[in-house]
Amino acid sequence: MASLLLRQRRVSALGVSRILQAVNGDSFRLQPESNCRTFARFGVIIRNYSSGKGTAKFDFTDLTRPHTWYPNARKKQRKVFLHVGPTNSGKTYHALKRLESSSSGVYCGPLRLLAWEVAKRLNKARVPCDLITGQEKDEVDGAKHKAVTVEMADVTSDYECAVIDEIQMLGCKTRGFSFTRALLGIAADELHLCGDAAAVPLIQELLKVTGDDVQVRSYERLLPLVPLEVPLGSFSNIRTGDCIVSFSRKEIYKLKKKIETGGKHLCSVVYGSLPPETRTRQATMFNDASSEFDVLVASDAIGMGLNLNISRIIFSTMKKFDGLEMRDLTVPEVKQIAGRSGRYGSKYPMGEVTCLDAEDLPLLHSSLKSASPTLQQAGVFPSFDFIYMYSRLQQKRGLYQILEDFLENAKLSDNYFFANCEEMLKVAAVIDELPLSLQDKYLFCLR
Repeated sequence: MASLLLRQRRVSALGVSRILQAVNGDSFRLQPESNCRTFARFGVIIRNYSSGKGTAKFDFTDLTRPHTWYPNARKKQRKVFLHVGPTNSGKTYHALKRLESSSSGVYCGPLRLLAWEVAKRLNKARVPCDLITGQEKDEVDGAKHKAVTVEMADVTSDYECAVIDEIQMLGCKTRGFSFTRALLGIAADELHLCGDAAAVPLIQELLKVTGDDVQVRSYERLLPLVPLEVPLGSFSNIRTGDCIVSFSRKEIYKLKKKIETGGKHLCSVVYGSLPPETRTRQATMFNDASSEFDVLVASDAIGMGLNLNISRIIFSTMKKFDGLEMRDLTVPEVKQIAGRSGRYGSKYPMGEVTCLDAEDLPLLHSSLKSASPTLQQAGVFPSFDFIYMYSRLQQKRGLYQILEDFLENAKLSDNYFFANCEEMLKVAAVIDELPLSLQDKYLFCLR
């Protein structure tokens, strides 16, 4: 079944398999007011697809022009700034300074922790900012700025400035479609994209059809990063400012215990599922030069923009389980994590990186010398408008069946791939038993 879900049938032009006039009128009888709004939005999409005269024909499974799904963004002549460079190069800092000075704006990040951190930063700078994630909604009186996880990005509002962090994640097999949606759909006068230079050619290609003005700003690392020739070896060689990286919560606490058993250091811990308040408290203890907690044990969550005063990164392993298999770390993953050492503005003049074991050093060194592979495709997933209209043509009630059939028949252009939908389908199969609207079920599956 999974292979069917991910099968892509490509077309070079708009295909036509459904004619609106041929559909039985009963199948288009709308119930709630929201369905009327869906038709109104979809009418705009159809007009954007079709420039011909006469009877309008539309193939609801044709996803070859996703930029047309976002009419608000297409009304704008957006200025898109690509801030690209390695970690600790200041690219996100410059984008956030522009967001802070704007009259209205939105920050879209890959992690709840990052959205929380940006909201805190803006509010501290007396720029009222709401925080919206899949888990919480913290609204501030008078706020015209938002910090959100990328899945929660609002593509119906207008902004002066928008920032999308870690934009290279549009190539992610599971979450890439959310970054693509934000890239194509956010209606902002200025759109600032922060991430790896490997995403630049693909983004330039995707935005050729939008009429946006695209500028690339490249950044260099502010402090040198030095890969060491020798491994850590013994835990007795741990020193103040070290961060040892592991990829499981269980292993993080094992490493913490081993280091603290030596009696020389106390460890803070940081990993993705920690509540933001706890994570901030742990990071503050580590960053405080007067604190006894002078070593950090962390997951790869530190690779995404968290500000930590790390002198040396130590990989406990160069393998991770990605949900399907145990595999070697990729070049981008190694660079993202290793680059967190030697933060500009800390007391350390440079960053260092090594491994716990000597056998892992060759992969570390080769990864740091290699360029990240250029992204070839961006993730995409049909909007609710497509799913709803397709459902009216099918005598199927459950979201699971609608999604399964839609994805099997949908068509993409060469620049896009379908997100891995297995987890969404599992959720859809469960919530189909609940008395929810089709739209509520769809949103539940995404978030």
